[in-house]
Parts: sequence; C-alpha cells; structure tokens
Amino acid sequence: MSAARNVYELDSVLSPEAKESLRHLEVYARRTVEGLLHGIHRSRHIGVSTEFDHHKNYQPGDPLKHIDWKISARHDRYYVKRYLEDTSLSVRLVVDRSASMRQATENLPSKYLQASRIAACLGYMILKQKDSVGMVLASSEKLFWLPASGAHTHLVRMLEALVSSPPSAGDNLETCLKAILDRGGRKGLIVIISDMMYDPAGVQRQLGRLQAQGNEVLLFQIRDPMEEDFPFNRWVQFHDLEDAAVRHRIDTVPLKKIYREEYEAIVEEWRAWAKKYDAHFVSFRSDERVETILSEYAAFRSGMLGR
Repeated sequence: MSAARNVYELDSVLSPEAKESLRHLEVYARRTVEGLLHGIHRSRHIGVSTEFDHHKNYQPGDPLKHIDWKISARHDRYYVKRYLEDTSLSVRLVVDRSASMRQATENLPSKYLQASRIAACLGYMILKQKDSVGMVLASSEKLFWLPASGAHTHLVRMLEALVSSPPSAGDNLETCLKAILDRGGRKGLIVIISDMMYDPAGVQRQLGRLQAQGNEVLLFQIRDPMEEDFPFNRWVQFHDLEDAAVRHRIDTVPLKKIYREEYEAIVEEWRAWAKKYDAHFVSFRSDERVETILSEYAAFRSGMLGR
C-alpha cells in the first residue's frame, strides 16, 4: 500500500477532491523519480568518507593518514587522498504559494501545480535516498512549516500540505527566508520553487546570508506562457491575483514591447545573480514536462560533481 493511501484511512480534513489530487501527486512523483534521479544530492564539500574522489599534492597540515604511499613512491613526491564528504543531506523546500502562482494559460497546468510537482518529486527522491527534507509554503497570509524528517511517511504530510493549501494573498518569500535563517539548523540545500515575479533585492539578500552559513541554493523559476509572451492586441482588463480590488484596463498594443523587455530583464537578473553567487538557476515554462526539467538538472549535477 502506498504512503499516500494511508492518508485515506484516517479521518482526514481533506475534501474528496483534495484526496484525489493527493493520490495523483503521489503517483506522479513516484513514476517520475523512479530510475531517474540518482546521486543528485552529493555534497560539494570535501571531508572524511569511504568514497575516494582524487589525489592532491601534500601540503603541511594535511593528515598523514591520508598520504597515498604507493602513488607517492611512484612519483617521488607526497600525494594525499581526498574523499567526498559522506553525510546525509538536509534539504529545505520553499514553495511560493502567493496568489500569482494561480496563473495558468488555458489547457496548461498552473504555476502552483508545476511547483507542487517539483516539490513532490524532490521530496520523494530525497526520502528514497534516506536524506531528510522539510518544506515551507510561503505567502503573506501565513507560513506553513513542515520540519525536516527522513521518515517515509513524511511524504504524505508534504503532499497533503501542497494540495490543501491553494495559493492566496501576496508574496512573502523574503520574510520566509529570514525565518529560516533565524531558526538556524543544519546547513544543507535550500530549494526555492517560485515564479520569481517580485522585487529580487530582498530575497537575494536573504539567500546570500543562507549561503554565508554554508548552505547551497537551488532556484526553480516557473514561467507561464501567457505571462511571458503577452499575446494581447487590444484593450484588456487585468485583475491582480494578489489583490482582487486592483484592476486595470490597458491598451496592450503600445505596452507589449515594454512589458516583454521588463519580463526578460527580471529573468536575466536572476540568472546573472545565480551565476555570480554560485547558485544553480533552473528556469522553465509551465508547458514543459517536469520530468524533463529534473532529468536535465540531474545530468548537470552529476557532471558538476564528476560522476
């Protein structure tokens, strides 16, 4: 019996529709991850382990027990064995559940559904590899916290939270990241899953502080095709998803070029920041398959770590 099915035997607060969404999300994650993502999480830090990585020239202060005497004798100089740090990974998934994530181009999944799929797949993979994962759902309405755990039943709680907490209210990612900093805890991998459509300065500042504590940062940006392409050629009334009282009737013809330039500038700013600060940035449209995005990232990660 799958972990998600155990939920149905409980007196759950989820509606029948939410339960069905949970079941589909669990099945989606399992089918996507099985046989796809292996070793994505290997640490980039060098430490003590049983897994050999490479040799380096001996430097004063290196432990003598790590000298490879056979290689040293062959080359008439001292070489030290280096190992990959063999520690379990702690991952914190930060999912943007602000109202802008409800946006969905016709016949395509919403940005929040794609974010939920990414989170579900990563959670499934992390737990399968016996690491720990926690999750935060962020909006100005509230922050939903799920502490890190390595238990297989933890996936059920993650999926239940994702399907029972639809997007609402405004963005609050900067405050969420600050709360993570204030709580402290083990260094690990911070994964942001968001449309990134907000002033980046405050969020980037908090991400920089998390990196300074020794955390790695991975950014998944989800782009909606209609938001990106802006395919309008007439007067259109726009509704603000994060503030229902805000509506604007706009002639989109003269606005189109300016809008597209500003949209591309936001994406490029995040890409440039990630490159400068050694964070990995994955930007994709909601009409792309999540399994393709994750497999491409896994291939990149494996290549980066020399697998």
